[in-house]
Amino acid sequence: MEEKGFRLKKGESLEVWLKKFSPAHFPSYSPDRGEKPYPDRYDELKCALLPIHNSVEKGAMAADALKWMEMTKLAIAKIEDPFERQDRLDQLLESDPIVYLNNHGSGHVDKVIEKVSEMLQLFDRGHLKPYEGFYLLCAIQVHDVGNVFGRDEHEKGCGKILDEKAKTFIKDSLERKAIERLASVHGGLISGERDTIGLLPESRMLYKRKVRKKLLAALLRFGDELADDTSRADQDGLDLGTIPEGSLIYHRYSKALHTVKVYRDDEDNRITLYLSYEFDSDLASQQFKKNGGYRYLLDEIYDRTLKMERERRYCMRFLRPCFSLDSIRVEIFIHHASDPFTRDKIQYTLEEQGYPSSPATGRIKDFGEIRFGEEQIEYLKSKWGLQ
Repeated sequence: MEEKGFRLKKGESLEVWLKKFSPAHFPSYSPDRGEKPYPDRYDELKCALLPIHNSVEKGAMAADALKWMEMTKLAIAKIEDPFERQDRLDQLLESDPIVYLNNHGSGHVDKVIEKVSEMLQLFDRGHLKPYEGFYLLCAIQVHDVGNVFGRDEHEKGCGKILDEKAKTFIKDSLERKAIERLASVHGGLISGERDTIGLLPESRMLYKRKVRKKLLAALLRFGDELADDTSRADQDGLDLGTIPEGSLIYHRYSKALHTVKVYRDDEDNRITLYLSYEFDSDLASQQFKKNGGYRYLLDEIYDRTLKMERERRYCMRFLRPCFSLDSIRVEIFIHHASDPFTRDKIQYTLEEQGYPSSPATGRIKDFGEIRFGEEQIEYLKSKWGLQ
């Protein structure tokens, strides 16, 4: 008989939930061969990965630097004219290729667990089974460690680290491979395919227990999307001005996003994601370097919330009917830099509207009275008399 799932209580972490279950809820194991209960195996993985989590940002920067040097050598090797070579080198330097990532370490992992736990607490049915919870937590722990080898295709790097760090306590290669697959589909491309979760096999029996891999992968992927708030920004780097210009917008975005909350409306029973951003008009007026161009923080927020809406629609395909997030409500507060009692508020809701004529998410202006960054600055200058 298939084991039933167990609900997470309100405010309960998935890690605390996992520790409640006895060995009877997991595949059999042999203590005489040194095998430990599954919750203990997860704890050992978490401890083993901590040094790597603390090195992810440095590893990614080092890999970017090496890649840039190799690319630069190739780009200028055949240029004989010294002035032309210098011009090309200046162009390559201007591209600001080395990205200083916002937090991808243990703090980010904790935030993903927090957001996944919030979603699980709102499940209407199909609650996780303990063995599934073990897989999900392990995949969350390893999902970003591949960045230590570089940002490009970092989703694929987790398997190598998993084999090196976990083989002694997660001895079963099938279990390690399942964790790797769950972690590797949290973003990016696989063989040129963006529908990475769709590439996973359907729910299957593993050691006589059903594991819903697509549902677990969708929880990880969307939880990762939600874990991009203030906690990911390098506050010291922002205060000291040490963050490279080409990376600043990522930290400013995270710093501005102070609230990410999934909640159920008591009146209509719909589940909504609420995002709240705040920053002052001086910051709103600044243009940040990104991908060889410049953009306002407000425009970055618009693009990122649209991306989040795409992820919502994609991940809900695999989470329904257990969990259905119906909309994303966004509020952006821009405070007058010199008047603490004056602010401007932008708000919009991202959700399916009307009859679908296209699978595209649409433009940000389709969702309300929205002004792009430059339009907003001109509006604030007119409204507040800013210079």
